[in-house]
Amino acid sequence: MNRIWIAFILIASILDASLTDIGLRLHLIGEANPIMSFLYDHMYVGFYALKIILPLSLFFLMAKIGKGMLVHGLFRLSVLVYVGILGMHYYWISASLSLHA
Repeated sequence: MNRIWIAFILIASILDASLTDIGLRLHLIGEANPIMSFLYDHMYVGFYALKIILPLSLFFLMAKIGKGMLVHGLFRLSVLVYVGILGMHYYWISASLSLHA
């Protein structure tokens, strides 16, 4: 897998966790995933850990089973999901900034 995509997934997962945290603290968004909502409310460190561990598991999977079609497909899916998630973050940030301007 291309190192740029690996770096993108890592950076995107950290951005997702941080921006979600900011949005939740400022009451601008709600956490739609019930598992992540529970973790955020009860185990704050667990929220960040899970947000970062899930994409990291792809790298371990790649190291264990190689760079087959399944792993490439999971990487592509992860990139698409993170592009969508970051797009949602962009939307609520821009929407909240325009409301407060």
